[in-house]
Amino acid sequence: MLSLNVICCLCSGGTFPDDDGSKQEVKNSIFVGESNNVGTEMADNLVWGPGGFDHNGRTLPKGVNFPVRGLQIYDGPINVENCTFRKYVSLDGRHTSAIGFRLNNSWQSCPNNNVTKITFEDVPMQSRVFFGEPGPWFSHMNMDGDKTTVFHDVDGSVSEYPGAFLVKEDNWLLRHPDCLDVPDWKGAICSGNYAQIYIQARRPADASMTIIKDEYPEHPLHLEGALGKSNHYQQYQPVITLQKGYTVHWDKTAPEELTLWLINFQKNDWIQVGFCYPKGTTFSILSDIHNRLAKQTFKTGTFVRTFQMDKVHQAYPGRGYYYWDEDSGLLFLMLKAQNEKEKFAFCSVKGCERVKIKAEIPKGSGVSNCQASAYPKYSQIPIVDVPLPKKLNGNDLEKTNDHLLEIKVESYNTRYYHLKDDFAYIEVDNKKFFMPDDGIQVVVIDGSHGKVVDSASFKTAILQGIPAQFDNYVTNIKDNSIVVIVSKGRLYHKGPWLKVLGRLGAESDLKLKDKLAFVGFKGHFRPIWTKLVTNAEAAKIYQVVPFPVKRIMKL
Repeated sequence: MLSLNVICCLCSGGTFPDDDGSKQEVKNSIFVGESNNVGTEMADNLVWGPGGFDHNGRTLPKGVNFPVRGLQIYDGPINVENCTFRKYVSLDGRHTSAIGFRLNNSWQSCPNNNVTKITFEDVPMQSRVFFGEPGPWFSHMNMDGDKTTVFHDVDGSVSEYPGAFLVKEDNWLLRHPDCLDVPDWKGAICSGNYAQIYIQARRPADASMTIIKDEYPEHPLHLEGALGKSNHYQQYQPVITLQKGYTVHWDKTAPEELTLWLINFQKNDWIQVGFCYPKGTTFSILSDIHNRLAKQTFKTGTFVRTFQMDKVHQAYPGRGYYYWDEDSGLLFLMLKAQNEKEKFAFCSVKGCERVKIKAEIPKGSGVSNCQASAYPKYSQIPIVDVPLPKKLNGNDLEKTNDHLLEIKVESYNTRYYHLKDDFAYIEVDNKKFFMPDDGIQVVVIDGSHGKVVDSASFKTAILQGIPAQFDNYVTNIKDNSIVVIVSKGRLYHKGPWLKVLGRLGAESDLKLKDKLAFVGFKGHFRPIWTKLVTNAEAAKIYQVVPFPVKRIMKL
């Protein structure tokens, strides 16, 4: 007898725009990760191994380390409503999650993917979602779809943040300064207005594309394209934050033809994009609307060159502007939707709005990568356009023992009217603890109930000698405690006190700078969410920690 685990995979036909206006739904359903039917162990069972909270043996899907997922999000848009997920428990060596994503995915992820009224039974907070990481079954997590996964938690029933978006932790096209990391999920809780651009590239059709958000030039996103290298065109479809600036670069000479489709844009939504081209390139640029159902395409405007960057944002009926910064090699356009869109459609009611670029590129031009000349010239200060939703609390929380604890730690230099000062604080679920003197502030949280049980501060002078006070304080902290530390002023970079940090999960070879933010743990194991940030000018950690803190059992 065998027990079965079935993954529900929600996907579209996979070829935009053939699915325009469609969606996939699952409602009023129960997903069971591990039932009481554990199967029968036999000599030829190759997929028998531990599972669940009790760690007892059972039959398993495909292999002992196969990543179990109840709902597999793929393509979209998808809607999951009023569903229950039961008995999904991760083990060390086997990632298990109620909600996951298609493995080795080269294709799109729609920002309109959404879930609401989700209930979890016997699912630890760590096992609700998993975005994937390099390793068995996930491969290198290097395909376009692996990097761009996203879904909307409409009512907060998954993340406890109603209206938030859950994104992959290293997708900086979607992140902003207030996003909260969820290390157990390899994801982040964010907020924003999101859409997609669908880029078709011709001549060459085998280039890799790099797209960079101007607010985070140090975090480029590399895309290989969804099609095989033998196709006559290549396509890329990143999810982007609206009302922001981006630049696009290539690992070969820039394509001679680009078609830019505005996907999931509402009327007046826009982004600014700078495309990298070799010096001496000339351009022909127009906009049109492609109506797939009527099989008609009609021109809507022509772009003319301007020598004023600000004019790129000025558009008139039938006319747009492009700015060619030949010194940096960037062609700037504003992509702006002109028409309304129905709720689940990719494109507007009139059809898909597009911009087409034809470039005459000098022969023998090299690789079109302008990152070095684009930044810091076009860098922008990160701004939060859509505030992060407030976390649910009290009666609004799902009736389960597993929850998330919001932790924010900041230490940085401030300058007002030529005066330099230091600012440092720890915030736990909206309760702030400020650092009064130079040294370190410590906040201790009960890892079972998520409640602050103590706080203390230690001055710099104490840390310079044998830190008996700090050492004794940490020794007396109860096991299974979350320990948060922030520094103010200049840290003492050496001494036995650093070994005390090691007892809380810090790396043994850590090298401190003047600012420190640390989320540690006092116990007999090291959770994945322990984190230390040290910097000369500023140190910051914004993240959530699941409680009660539980050790993930080993296979």
